[in-house]
Amino acid sequence: MILVTGSCARLTQKSTIAVNRNMATIYNPSSTPLHPEMVIYHERIDMSRLYVKLYTIELLFNQANREGVYLASVDLHYELREIINGNESGAVADSATMHYSLNRNAIKDIFITSIPILAQQNKIYSLKVNITDLLRKKSSISFLDVDKSFINTSQNFKVITAATGYPSFDRVFKSNDIFNITYAREKIDTLYVKYYQSRFPLPRPPVTNLSSPRPDFIPDSIYAYPYSDTIKYLLPRPGMYYIQVDPRQAGGLALFNFGEHYPRVTTMDDMIGPLAYLTSTVEFNDLINSTNKKLAVDNFWLQASGNVQTARELIRIYYNRVFYANYYFTSYKEGWKTDRGMMFIVYGPPNSLSKTADMEIWTYYRKRGKEPLRFAFSKVRTPYSDNDYQLERNFVNSMWIQAVQDWRRGKIFYVDNI
Repeated sequence: MILVTGSCARLTQKSTIAVNRNMATIYNPSSTPLHPEMVIYHERIDMSRLYVKLYTIELLFNQANREGVYLASVDLHYELREIINGNESGAVADSATMHYSLNRNAIKDIFITSIPILAQQNKIYSLKVNITDLLRKKSSISFLDVDKSFINTSQNFKVITAATGYPSFDRVFKSNDIFNITYAREKIDTLYVKYYQSRFPLPRPPVTNLSSPRPDFIPDSIYAYPYSDTIKYLLPRPGMYYIQVDPRQAGGLALFNFGEHYPRVTTMDDMIGPLAYLTSTVEFNDLINSTNKKLAVDNFWLQASGNVQTARELIRIYYNRVFYANYYFTSYKEGWKTDRGMMFIVYGPPNSLSKTADMEIWTYYRKRGKEPLRFAFSKVRTPYSDNDYQLERNFVNSMWIQAVQDWRRGKIFYVDNI
């Protein structure tokens, strides 16, 4: 259950703009020093608001200005395109370029800005946001769904972090995180909360034609609370909390507690879970049931590598990928448990990525002109997450068995070595 406790310029464009066809950088953390956070909230039937958070440590500041103070120069450009029958429209529904001159002493650790987006009710859009550090000449690209299909979608709820008073840029909370919820689209007096324990299944490997299992989403508990935008909430237990204004209608806000350290990998349980991709069922059960889990994990990697130094490198790479799988692919379950998370952990980030409103195609290049590996992920429209994708099982060769064998022989698997 939820615990209840007491300077810019706008330039609108209406023409079609060329799209960068290789989007692989969005899942490669080393491709850019910028890692902004973003969230959308719907304020009116004809307007939504994009909130953006930048970290000053990721920006370049210098004193090459008349005042001699440390300033950063940032451009933010967005393009909004309507999704029609699952495809992005070629026309731009709204776009703008915003320029910010940021004083390091004034903004401290973070800079938060909000931008009105001209999005109409009863429509679904894709929003592309490009942020550029002009001094460093580095950019980041982000994609967000803007779902105004009806007034009960998650973006109609605003979550405010109690400690800062800022909108929350995340849907994942720790047990002691306090927040408020605002729903302003119509007058309500009750919030309904469906609680689901974290028992969502792991994905199936790509060597089978069977799709990964989908949960039935039957709640373990249902609660009702009086609504007020001043009430403070906590998520005391791990799991998913699905918040609705009317449980008889579809749509709501899903919030999550995945443990006190998520998305980081810090405990033995955190380390054992992703080993499901490299072990047999018997081996995995032995790891889970081991009385000394640290020793069991250490022995697994030592047996794979043959020596401590190689084991440490394997552990560093493997669990670094687990962390970024959580960072990029969290949906209604932990990112490492998703189809994309599984592939990212075992194969690494793709060399090339093409992206549409409902599909991602990952390409891994092989040496000596061999046929590349391609994996297609289709977007699953679900009220519990806008980041849910399912691996399409219509390819011939996944090289999954060789990838697993390489890891178990003490080698980090890279497709371009094959």
